[in-house]
Amino acid sequence: MLLRLFICVVVVLSSASAAVIPLSTDIKPPYTHPWDSSLRPATDFLSLTSGIAADNTTGDEPSQIHLTIAGPNAISVNWASDKAKTGKGYLQPNDPFSTSSIVTYGLSAADLNMTATGTAQVYSQIYNTSYAYWGGNSTLNYTSPVLHTVVLPELIPDTKYYYKVGDGATFGETLSFQSLKAAGPNYPQRLLLIADWGLSHNSSSTLDHILKSAQQATSPPCVLYIADFSYADTWYPNGSVSAPNTAAEGSPNAGSYQPVWDAWQRFVQPLVGQVPMVGGTGNHEEEQEADGTMFKSVQARWPTPYRASGSPSYFFYSVDVGPSHNIFLSNYIDYTEDSQQWLWLKGDLARIDRTLTPWVTVSFHNPWYTTDTSYKEFEQMRIAMEPLVYAAGVDSFFYGHVHAYERSTPVFKYTVDPCGPVHITIGDGGNSEGISFLDNYQHPKLQFEDRNGGCPMVNASQPRPSYLLPLNPSQDPWSWYQRTLTFQADGNSTGVGNPPGYCYKEQPAWSAYRESSFGHGTLDLVNDTHALWSWHANQDSNAVARDQVYIVRNTHACPNKLGSLATAPARAPAGSSISQLMNAASSGG
Repeated sequence: MLLRLFICVVVVLSSASAAVIPLSTDIKPPYTHPWDSSLRPATDFLSLTSGIAADNTTGDEPSQIHLTIAGPNAISVNWASDKAKTGKGYLQPNDPFSTSSIVTYGLSAADLNMTATGTAQVYSQIYNTSYAYWGGNSTLNYTSPVLHTVVLPELIPDTKYYYKVGDGATFGETLSFQSLKAAGPNYPQRLLLIADWGLSHNSSSTLDHILKSAQQATSPPCVLYIADFSYADTWYPNGSVSAPNTAAEGSPNAGSYQPVWDAWQRFVQPLVGQVPMVGGTGNHEEEQEADGTMFKSVQARWPTPYRASGSPSYFFYSVDVGPSHNIFLSNYIDYTEDSQQWLWLKGDLARIDRTLTPWVTVSFHNPWYTTDTSYKEFEQMRIAMEPLVYAAGVDSFFYGHVHAYERSTPVFKYTVDPCGPVHITIGDGGNSEGISFLDNYQHPKLQFEDRNGGCPMVNASQPRPSYLLPLNPSQDPWSWYQRTLTFQADGNSTGVGNPPGYCYKEQPAWSAYRESSFGHGTLDLVNDTHALWSWHANQDSNAVARDQVYIVRNTHACPNKLGSLATAPARAPAGSSISQLMNAASSGG
């Protein structure tokens, strides 16, 4: 049960201790935290059949219970019943129409006096047994348990509800959740941030820590998940895996062992059975089948409220959580100018009422700003979309993919800019592949794009997957993982194919803090002008924040924070120093 500790976050802002927490507009020299050799860079998967990820249900008992946002004042309750099947050849799917999807709920555990019904589905993953990489004749096909979804509409905001799920005859235990605050400037508000979680011993440590952050929330929290869920595609489809990784993870040639999904859903239930979670898609959700189908598993298991936000696609949408408007985009759907995703983003930004939701976040998996070897991996996406989000005054970006932590200064076009958003990479959830920024796991040392050997290979020859079609092929220069050769610094030139100037020679000014460690983040929205960002490393047993900063929203110095695309943002005059910029951003409301 979540503890409700009513400690006003605003008091923190006004206390003397707040002086030690910097503002995002206080620009300091870039910092790299030394590698902690006591950490486990990578660990094996947890057992799928014992411990926290085990299936201990019998008969028609529900499992894998998780909450998502369905729209304003609405929660989607999702769970599994019956058992998944694996085997060679044809597998008879479970019948989703043979069972009911029912949630009983109420304001008292002793009186669940409301009932909602929903729908159910199943899916199958079919592999090519002639493909030796997938295990050949040992490859196992899969058909899922029955996956249920029930929407609880018109909930009273910020109210504790009790609920249980089942088919009318068999129900699970009674659980509870606190409904989210309605959209509006009601403070404080905590958001929990995590990505690339996976199912390893490091992942279990992250679960312990993020549960503490949820329990300590002074308002109903919500989890923003920045993709790469179960890492089922790091297993071969025959169910074999070795540490830390064997399969062609995240690539269109990757197979997948779907029982890992079922185990992961059980693993995260202690959190997401009582705190709603919304998320995006990453490379580990591709999971290509024999017929080329991708992203089937994540869509069946984690519905998104895209229709409620006027989006035409599962892969991009927005949700309001109290005083925040949170946008999810996808690196794996066409994002070029005038594409469906680009046009939706432009319209969604224009519709934001910053008097109602002053804070705006954008999340997607692969970073625009990182000093990892994924540097500039999605430069075309940044070039296409960054002008939109800057003009709209977006406050912060959240990324995964890089298995480490990094926070930027406010930045725009690789230049420190007090009116730009803060970019935060939190792909450090704990997955078995291990920590990024390291050159190897046996004798690790820190490795960045600005250090020898860290600059990535520039390769614009990789073809776009067939499922991604340009809106206008004659005007679409984008190709899969293409790195646009824009030279923002003198940089290094390590490795064949890396032109001079592609990478930096030292940690760039916009990279404020970086560390190779596992953990999660919290964003506490304090008032209209300050939000406290905290990053919690797993090795801090008492959930002490390793990195903290107040993200500043100053509409006087930065009128783009008012959110109108029609208002040209104030730009610093040519030749302005960093100190002048910071002084301007720190003055006024």
